[in-house]
Amino acid sequence: MGLAAWILFGSAVAAFAASSEELERRVDVLSREIEELKKMGKGAGGVEYGSIQKTRLGGYMEMHYLSTQSGDGENLDFHRYVMYVGHRFNDWIQFHSELEFEHSFIRDRQGEFELEQAYLEFTPKENFGIRSGVIVVPMGVINQFHEPPAFHGVERPTVDNLIIPSTWFAAGAGFFGSLTENLKYQVYGINSLQFIAGQNDNTTPAINLGTVSIRDLRQKQFGSESNGNVFDIGIAARLDYAVERYPLNLGFSYYGGDAGDKVSDSGGKPDITGLAFDARYKQDRVEFVGEWAQFDIDDADKLRTLTGTDQAKQLEGWYAQGAYWLFQPGDRAGLLQDAGLAAFVRFEDYDTAKKMPSNSTNTAQNNRDREQWVYGFTFKPVQNLAVKVDYTSFKDADGTAIDNDKFNAGIGWQF
Repeated sequence: MGLAAWILFGSAVAAFAASSEELERRVDVLSREIEELKKMGKGAGGVEYGSIQKTRLGGYMEMHYLSTQSGDGENLDFHRYVMYVGHRFNDWIQFHSELEFEHSFIRDRQGEFELEQAYLEFTPKENFGIRSGVIVVPMGVINQFHEPPAFHGVERPTVDNLIIPSTWFAAGAGFFGSLTENLKYQVYGINSLQFIAGQNDNTTPAINLGTVSIRDLRQKQFGSESNGNVFDIGIAARLDYAVERYPLNLGFSYYGGDAGDKVSDSGGKPDITGLAFDARYKQDRVEFVGEWAQFDIDDADKLRTLTGTDQAKQLEGWYAQGAYWLFQPGDRAGLLQDAGLAAFVRFEDYDTAKKMPSNSTNTAQNNRDREQWVYGFTFKPVQNLAVKVDYTSFKDADGTAIDNDKFNAGIGWQF
């Protein structure tokens, strides 16, 4: 009996030793595999160049159906496809970028493929940071927050198209941060707006600008010795103030810069100055947004030879918009538990030839002064997806209706 017990005990010890050796072998194999996986995330010299945890993907898209009473007729357009890629190198260095593809294709100067943002962001302190690269100019509301679910209406406000040229981006560098808990600032040096020979505005009969618009002057970070833009730096700055006792945000934006060395050939080098004020209010179901913007161009009388048309000395526009959420997330059950529906109305007044130079030959200055009313609905099945419809009517400076009303429908989303 004792002999049998010792035999069984010896067998168990041998089996345990074998199992321990096998376990150690497996642990060693797993350790080597883990090390190999780690090396896959490293470049030469063992420096880590990427990780899923630190890299972020996102984007926004929008598709529009536009119907106009004028000869433009109907149009179905996948207007924007924008992809975002960001990366966090550590706690105080990040990278942000956006690639934008407009109108589904590029052909015969139709459609665009653009690097809308690509900048490094350094935040060594909580209330101070530096940005360098291709940045969105902090002018107005929509130019900063232009994702489709962020605003009412299928199209962006006209003031944020013809006066503030959203989306306006440029190459540059500068600072941002907080002066107090409620007061934030941004200051950048960017490549300046630029007049180029042959520029003219291509617009619809409802707007009928007839002059070069600020939108046409964007260089979209491009600068070279041949076009002179590399030698001119504009200053863009913004202050944002959050009113402490009310759900109200106030903003002031500024731009100032020369219009480029190329203009000097026409006998002048105009300064361009832009100002904008905006206010945003949201209390429960009620929203209000108001914005005013103005651009002044010095020496506009010297630009006829260069641009081939009269150039306004001053462009100005403003709008006021109110919205009411008929129901919000949580008001409904089932499929609509995360949904919201808002009705909105927006009034806009803009004039792309507020002031003309004394030598202007264009006597139809009032043709550039427009008013428009926009009425519509925004339905959000979820907060980052918006289905929109709206109707727009136009009037000229004398209050006479322009037979060019528009009906728009669209869908936009972000992720």
